[in-house]
Amino acid sequence: MNPPAPIPLARLRGALEAVGAAPRKRFGQHFLVQAGLLEVLVRLADIGPEDRVLEIGPGPGLLTRHLLASGARVEAVEIDPLMQAVAGQLIEPEFAGRLRWHAGDALDGTRRLGAELGAVVPACTVMVSNLPYNVSAPLLGLLVQEPQGPDRWVATIQREVAERLVAGPGTKAYGPLSVLIGLCTRARIERRVGPGAFWPEPRVESAIVVLERRSERPGREEISALEAFLALAFHNRRKTLANSVASASGLTSGQVVERLGLEKTEVSVRAEALGTLELCALARSWARHALGERDRP
Repeated sequence: MNPPAPIPLARLRGALEAVGAAPRKRFGQHFLVQAGLLEVLVRLADIGPEDRVLEIGPGPGLLTRHLLASGARVEAVEIDPLMQAVAGQLIEPEFAGRLRWHAGDALDGTRRLGAELGAVVPACTVMVSNLPYNVSAPLLGLLVQEPQGPDRWVATIQREVAERLVAGPGTKAYGPLSVLIGLCTRARIERRVGPGAFWPEPRVESAIVVLERRSERPGREEISALEAFLALAFHNRRKTLANSVASASGLTSGQVVERLGLEKTEVSVRAEALGTLELCALARSWARHALGERDRP
């Protein structure tokens, strides 16, 4: 199907004003209004009539229209109760039968998906979203761990977060999120996006990222153990791995070295210098020791 005609900014403003709505900083609302980029997101997602697309933070439905025009069904999860009424004015009536709107927060705190989102994720084949800046990092970190659901995630996010997603060992942006994303997906930055592509314009640059699920990846229990260890390992990036873990756990560095089974050549290494597989192996050692302590009488 052909992409829908662009929505003029004046019409978008009018639809918002008609229901007493406006972009809200609290919800990180910066609507992607550049039609060409909306089409890019749909093309990168490679979706068709057989897909059920998850869209998080659809706002007034600008991207939603393009997703529906592909023939796919869309599950839209939106926190702002006024946005459904706005989208109803802008989305073509012939698309309505393939759109389901879910009102609710995408996150329940920072460690769990919101109830509405969690319920719909398993049925979706791909996620395509202009994600709110204030939730993109924890949200993607949780979504890629889901055992069922999308095999591909395509999103516009803050450029700084995008760089953290794809960062490698030894770089400033490398950290727990980089390790988790690299373990569960193959991630890439497709292109940078300037503030002018959005309304209202954000004060930062954005990027389009594509994440594709790895066929082989650890289960939730192992990922949870890894996350717990990464919080210790990257607790203080200026310190060595052993000293960082020690300062965060209350142990001595010698005890940490012993528990992790570090070689002499590894004692002075920092967490940011280690790759995903190395950190996973250390996390398993740490978890086994912790489990042994809990099992003692």
